[in-house]
Amino acid sequence: MLNKLPNLLIVGAAKSGTTSLHNYLNQHPDIFMSSHKEPHFLINKEIGEKRIPNGIINIEEYSQLFKGYSNKKYRGESSVMYLLFPEITIANIKKYLSDDVKIIIMLRNPVERAYSGYQHVKRYNTMELLSFKDAVEKSENRYFKNKNMTPASRYLELGMYYDQVKEFSEAFTNIHVIIYDAYKADFNSELQKVFKFLEIDSVVIDAEEKYMVGGWQWKNEWLKHLMIKKNLFKSIVKLLVPFKKLRKWIRVLIQHKNTIKVNAIDLNTEQWLKTYYKGDVEKLSKLLDVELNHWTK
Repeated sequence: MLNKLPNLLIVGAAKSGTTSLHNYLNQHPDIFMSSHKEPHFLINKEIGEKRIPNGIINIEEYSQLFKGYSNKKYRGESSVMYLLFPEITIANIKKYLSDDVKIIIMLRNPVERAYSGYQHVKRYNTMELLSFKDAVEKSENRYFKNKNMTPASRYLELGMYYDQVKEFSEAFTNIHVIIYDAYKADFNSELQKVFKFLEIDSVVIDAEEKYMVGGWQWKNEWLKHLMIKKNLFKSIVKLLVPFKKLRKWIRVLIQHKNTIKVNAIDLNTEQWLKTYYKGDVEKLSKLLDVELNHWTK
């Protein structure tokens, strides 16, 4: 069974470049990354089966994601909430996969990550109705009271990296950490480090296509609901336009015409977050032996 399951995991953090890395790695001839990017199989049952859209629950369905790719050196998947739940994820890696699995962790300035995460949830989830300030303050209480609330709404906790990274580092030896700042500044250099970590040849990656580009929001809630929820309109469009690429082009066009740029984070809230994360970032810097304290200055 092991050669039908992943031996490479990108475990998070959310909004730290994981989608682009997932797709870039999939270009390598020695790697297959699942077309279902975020199955979250290793945590779905434990955190609540309705919390993550399109999550995979059973091992048979999970193994189907990698069927036909046992000849690849690496079969991978990227589920960004794994990092948030290290105890659950680690236990299930040991149960279903192998101690030798290669694990990639991507980390972004937690203040930036929190605001980007909020905008992402607000963009794609109809449950987020609060302002960023209110959503941050109520995030944990709301998550535990509402059994359907996505863990992506845990804006504060998702950025408390120290304990998360420490638990993975203590459980496994094959860990590679990428700092989003460096990845964004020179992704080619960071990719070479990943290839070296995976002990595979360096290849040229086509980085023309962009993935999960943020910085925008819907102009009105009605259109947002129409575009992201299952409804009669979308069913009719699917019947009338059977070609997936054409439907995607239509969606992009509608999105372009009906969205606006996201405002910058409120300065007071930004400063509050910097203070909140300061101690954790200091510990993380020491753990990774990387200077990250500028994140909270």
